[in-house]
Amino acid sequence: APATLNVGAKVFDAEGGEVGSVESVQGDIVTVSTGTARAGLPKSAFVSREKGLTIGMNKAQLEAAVNGAKAENTAAKDAAIVADAPIKSSDGVVIGTVSKVAGDDVTVALSNGSAAALKKSYLGLAADGSLALGMTAADFAKATQAAGSAQASADAGAAATGTAAATDGTEQ
Repeated sequence: APATLNVGAKVFDAEGGEVGSVESVQGDIVTVSTGTARAGLPKSAFVSREKGLTIGMNKAQLEAAVNGAKAENTAAKDAAIVADAPIKSSDGVVIGTVSKVAGDDVTVALSNGSAAALKKSYLGLAADGSLALGMTAADFAKATQAAGSAQASADAGAAATGTAAATDGTEQ
């Protein structure tokens, strides 16, 4: 029977074991939460049985598939984060290139000539396999300008303090 997919509905495996529940339904994709993992499955993966919505995997299999996909994505992203790799904004604009990678920190040579430090977790892979940032170019420019202004203010404050100390030293 065709499955009726409602948010909150319990999802079971073929043996009747509970897998999780429907978290959301968007178009043809149904997000199932097991409590520790979330998976987007096509509506065609569900059938209605006596106990309720049923899929062809048990909870452990679904969680292993999700965790395996996450590990593959992380490995692919880490392999893409190399010197001179372009980084695009969410709207497809190249904002800069990777200049240095140290642990979880990525230094980006921005298109405007300045540099920005990002965490690896801020980067993802676009559909074409290129590195992508989860914000538009305009939002990124605003964020880096705000950070730059704050740094300039701190530098100006340090310079003013240094001047005052030098003045105090010469008055004695």
